[in-house]
Amino acid sequence: MGRNYVKEISEILEKDPIIYNIMKQCPYEILRNISIREFRAGSFTLNQGEIHDFMYIVLEGELGISVESEHGKKYYLNTYRKGNYIGELEMFGSFPYISTVEARTDVKLFEIAREDFVRWVQLDRNLNDYFIRTLCDSTYKLCSNMGANTLYTLKSRICRFLLDHGDRPEGRISVNSETLSEHMAVTQRSVNRILKQLKEKEIIEINKSYIVIKDHQKLQEEERD
Repeated sequence: MGRNYVKEISEILEKDPIIYNIMKQCPYEILRNISIREFRAGSFTLNQGEIHDFMYIVLEGELGISVESEHGKKYYLNTYRKGNYIGELEMFGSFPYISTVEARTDVKLFEIAREDFVRWVQLDRNLNDYFIRTLCDSTYKLCSNMGANTLYTLKSRICRFLLDHGDRPEGRISVNSETLSEHMAVTQRSVNRILKQLKEKEIIEINKSYIVIKDHQKLQEEERD
């Protein structure tokens, strides 16, 4: 018989309003079967194309969501944080995971078995309402990103990404060309070409694991150009 996490789950719900909002009407028969799992950065992966028998709710940390083409090219989709759920769509029909999930940082998760999750959905109106709201939000963001990818040039998109993430006083962004290529769903060579142009104009400074914005105004002008 597996370990009972009810006491620890109750303590989490008392302290964390985000998780409480999801779990507040979870039936005890489901709650007693939920496990708490902790993983170090890089040690938790759910692979695209594989069938998994659990869904997860993120309690702490960050997980990268990506898809891989048949040619092996990885495309970044999103970053999941506290309150996001993983694998819910695949639970209703034993479908293989449509994307790959990887722990970018140390993570803490609720792990819920397929049969328990399906039963929970049937019993809990609050959970249904939460899924509808968050699904609409995710769909909106996905459509917005698809529009940006279609309507704007790669240079504009890279400039916007840097401006959005370079709001610290020093303008330092922890990102490299490989990560940017995943975000933009283009080749790393294409990203490097744009970054090289911005560097030659002394708008940014490029280091191995981060980029520094040297001139915000010129970067905004490049975005509009």
